[in-house]
Amino acid sequence: MPEINTVTKDSRLEWEKNIADMFQEIADSYEKINTFISLGMDQGWRKFQLKRVEQYFKDDLVLDIGCGPGSLAALSKKVLPKANFISTDISWRFLEIAANSGNADKVAQVSASDLPFKDNSFGAIVSAFVLRNLPDMERFYKECHRTLKKDGIVCMLDLTQPSFKPIGFFHSLYMKMALPLGAKIYGSKVEAYKYLDRSIKNCYAPQEMRDILEKTGFEVLHVDGKCMGTVTIYTARVKK
Repeated sequence: MPEINTVTKDSRLEWEKNIADMFQEIADSYEKINTFISLGMDQGWRKFQLKRVEQYFKDDLVLDIGCGPGSLAALSKKVLPKANFISTDISWRFLEIAANSGNADKVAQVSASDLPFKDNSFGAIVSAFVLRNLPDMERFYKECHRTLKKDGIVCMLDLTQPSFKPIGFFHSLYMKMALPLGAKIYGSKVEAYKYLDRSIKNCYAPQEMRDILEKTGFEVLHVDGKCMGTVTIYTARVKK
């Protein structure tokens, strides 16, 4: 798989195919392993994320990028009941799980790099644990900006590398052990989780993400660090 900061149009298509194939293989155990390695805290992070959306949300239509098994859409039914979610993913198996489980009411197979939606379509765009798998962050946020309405928001949750080096060292060590262990316990593909561990290095630092959001036409509202900086939630509003 090509390095994330050197992706061209051709290699982007290869990158996306590799990502889709990988998640297709681990989709059935993915949510269980996420909960295992986060010690059950992932649900709380998503709740906080949806509460941030609620603060600024002026519409009913929400686009969920990389929805996985539909965790955000399912949680939104309690936390953000007025929201109408369209759950999208590059992996068809995730969409099957999201729809068949009742987590998501509307699903679509979509590449985050080329959103097949009209301009000014959504009140909010959200994602959880997706950003580090995208080949071109600026392209993605430009697509978000295009498809969001005036004053629409993005609210993105992802892993980050802690700025305090001792915490970063122990977090990296924990992930190296916990991800393969979780894969073995739940009978998933260990190699895929080794990639997910490596993918944390593709995460932008919070200030870098701020810069990209501002460059692509957003006003940054909140950068919320969780779990000693190992998780960050970015909330930003469209400037049009």
